[in-house]
Amino acid sequence: MRDRIQIQLPWPPSVNGYWRSVNNRQIISRRGREYREAVLAIIAGPTIFPSVGDGDLEVWEEFYPPTLRRYDLDNFRKAYRDALSHAGVWGDDSQIVEDHGKKCAKDKDNPRVVVTIERKDQA
Repeated sequence: MRDRIQIQLPWPPSVNGYWRSVNNRQIISRRGREYREAVLAIIAGPTIFPSVGDGDLEVWEEFYPPTLRRYDLDNFRKAYRDALSHAGVWGDDSQIVEDHGKKCAKDKDNPRVVVTIERKDQA
């Protein structure tokens, strides 16, 4: 376990496109599942991202959108946070006790979210 890690992830789908309703049930959409698999491939790739453990976490997010369209940070947090939970980077995003989101410059060629995770219980 490390006390601080930084991960660069692809631009996440909006929460508006993350869920689909099927037979009165909410399920993760195809786009949401594909995003989750892309994040899992990054986590399992050549750079090893160990679990940050079960304690309280502080998260910094830098969002580099593909367009200049206005957006709400909260609409893009769900997909990447669920994907990191699925990949085992943390136990669950409920461990996040403090977060800091920042809208950064548009990057049409490499839209992404850069996530820095730090354990809060470390000195």
